[in-house]
Amino acid sequence: MMQPTSLKSWGAGLVSLALLALPQAQAHAQSVELLVQHTTVATGADGITRSTEFSERLTRTRDTVWISRVLPAAAHSSHDHAKGGDAHKHLDAATASRWISRAPNGDVALKLVPNGDKVLVTVTQTDYGNVGFDGSWAAAWSLIDPAMLKRMKAAKAVGDLTTYTLDKPDGKLKVVWNAKLQLPVRVESSDASSRRQTQVQVLASPASLPWNRLQGFTQKDYSDYLD
Repeated sequence: MMQPTSLKSWGAGLVSLALLALPQAQAHAQSVELLVQHTTVATGADGITRSTEFSERLTRTRDTVWISRVLPAAAHSSHDHAKGGDAHKHLDAATASRWISRAPNGDVALKLVPNGDKVLVTVTQTDYGNVGFDGSWAAAWSLIDPAMLKRMKAAKAVGDLTTYTLDKPDGKLKVVWNAKLQLPVRVESSDASSRRQTQVQVLASPASLPWNRLQGFTQKDYSDYLD
């Protein structure tokens, strides 16, 4: 999907195959509001172990995904660029909300909404890599590309949940998949120097969809922020 907002890295090295059932699954799966919590513990070559944690809220309907980093209340006012005028601000793509949509013809569009600014930034496909988005609708909508499950060993389903595992020479991968919601509720990955975990919690549906609260926002292109 993108930067830390994507779980595609959990399946690095796997062959990505298209799931023919995905469009039908999306048509019947529920719209959801999620809290996605990421934890990484990594030991560097210097022998120091570092732990990183962050959370995101994800709102998903059939053809739209909205991802927002959970930030402290004073995050925007304390930002280094908040003191400058609009002409001097830089785009913080890591903390900006991401509005990903899919057209009826399958085309995917990405827009960023910087934290604390009433600006809507269009990102073209040529700049996806600059903001850490891989362009995969399947990975954006399901948090991971469901195709990776085809290469994993499945345990017996318990209700809507099936646990998938993969042992590789350089590490292990475990995915607990919710077939009804078409997304993982837990992902664990480990190798010789790091452990990663993502936990997904279903929340109550929002009173209004975030992309319906953008009236009056200034339209910009990602290229406007390039020096």
